[in-house]
Amino acid sequence: MATEAASLDAADVQAAAAHYQQAAQALLLAYQRNKQATRHHSDGAFRAALHHAHMSCEHVAQAHAHLEQALVLSKRLSAQSGGSIRMPHGHEVHQSH
Repeated sequence: MATEAASLDAADVQAAAAHYQQAAQALLLAYQRNKQATRHHSDGAFRAALHHAHMSCEHVAQAHAHLEQALVLSKRLSAQSGGSIRMPHGHEVHQSH
C-alpha cells in the first residue's frame, strides 16, 4: 500500500511539474506576442498589433489553466506529504513549511 501511495505521489509530482513547465512556455509565448504587438503598435500597424495582443491573451489564459492544475496537484501533494516525496531514480523533493 505504501508503494502505491509513493507511486501516486510521484505521478502527481511529475504531472504538476509538467503543468508548471507548460505554464512557463505559455507565458514566454505571451511575452513574445506582447513584444510583437508593441512593435506593430509603434509602427502604426494597429490591426497586426491587435492580432498579437489577442494571441498574447490566449497564451496567458492557457498559462492560467496550467497553473490552476499545478496548484490543485501541489495542494494534494502538500496534504499527503509530511516532509518529502520520493521520486523515481533516487530523486527526492523536499517541501518547505
